[in-house]
Amino acid sequence: MKKSRIFATVVYFIFTFGIGVLFSLTLPGYFATFTVPAEMISEALLGGDFVTCLVLTEPIAFYRKPVLSGKFEKGGVFLYETVMEVYDRDSAENAGEGSDKLARGMLYKCYTGYIYGDGYDVYAEENNGTCLKITTADGKEETLPLLDYDANGDGKYDGVSTYTQSGFIVLELRESEVSSIKKLSFTDRTGTEVFTAEAEEALRFQSDFFGCFGDIAEYNELVAAANREGISSAESKEINSARNAYVDTVIERVEKTSDCAITARSAEYQAASEAVGKRANSKAIPFIIIYFVAIYIIADFLLGTHYIIKFFSWFLFKVCKIPRKKKKAPANEDVFGHDYYSSVTLRLDLSEVPEFSGSVEIKYTADGEEFVFTLLKADGYAATVRMKAGVYVNPFIDIDRAYAPVDLPDNLIVEGYQSETIIKIVKREV
Repeated sequence: MKKSRIFATVVYFIFTFGIGVLFSLTLPGYFATFTVPAEMISEALLGGDFVTCLVLTEPIAFYRKPVLSGKFEKGGVFLYETVMEVYDRDSAENAGEGSDKLARGMLYKCYTGYIYGDGYDVYAEENNGTCLKITTADGKEETLPLLDYDANGDGKYDGVSTYTQSGFIVLELRESEVSSIKKLSFTDRTGTEVFTAEAEEALRFQSDFFGCFGDIAEYNELVAAANREGISSAESKEINSARNAYVDTVIERVEKTSDCAITARSAEYQAASEAVGKRANSKAIPFIIIYFVAIYIIADFLLGTHYIIKFFSWFLFKVCKIPRKKKKAPANEDVFGHDYYSSVTLRLDLSEVPEFSGSVEIKYTADGEEFVFTLLKADGYAATVRMKAGVYVNPFIDIDRAYAPVDLPDNLIVEGYQSETIIKIVKREV
């Protein structure tokens, strides 16, 4: 094999295997983050397993019973009490001392849930009136947007991505957005009210569950202080100690309060997390296997020695015993009229490839019998076989793929008591 071919093969496998390793490391995480949760939420919604849907939104903690629910002809809506943590890194820069903006690591109270099912028309490229209207405890109406993507690039939102893709909309109603909740009203693209759901009692972000978190504003001030520039190590240690004490207190309170749960410690979250991991792996592993098989097949055909073709040839003709299609020997009455044997010598002409040092095997057949010439460097690349006078066909040469014969006879005519055929070997064109 030429050095250039070896180099190309090494580069190819380093590059393709590198990409394969990258796929192996990232694909399970990609599926676990972007595709599997939506699939599981859709399935859980259809099955009425609302707590699994809730924990997949990953709140810090939640109350296991819905505080608002409603059924529609082809779907429904529900809300649970939750406390969420901000995960947006970019917002940390907005959380200076005394700031009322939420930064990474801060907590907030909210009612979290879903509206789901068929028949909610939320897509329109012009004048889309889809929104959520919230009636508060004192009868006021607040409007919250639901639209989140621009399909035609005109700068206006046209639909709700999760509803278009998976048939549900995640609802997260924060205390900072609305003071209380008595009734939810959903409008479609025309602005017409199509679904409503009302709580038995007004939801005011006050309950035994929310009480477990004490003074969230004070905790958020600690988070903001920890994000300040120029904070000393002593201050940082003091702040972290206070934050840890708050977390320990909250965990203790939540776990002692009936039907309340810290999400990461709940059985529902553990089961959902395990199911997400398994499903993500089941999606990623076949793709990775197909990828590695594909790059090997491509390499074998373009850069290798055609082991795949050789394997199937061996399997079909040696194992399955499928007869090869034989060329019919041309009629030669003069030759076949003599019933005698001849010493036939095949010799290689290596004048154009003096560096060649591999072994070569040449085969011919006649009347179902195979004759093999094995040519080795030690024998001067010449081999002699005793053959009956006649015409031999179906030539086959086994040689390094970098080299090829230029004058291998299609029909080897054996006549006379001795004969010699010289076969010239050259390099293949790359």
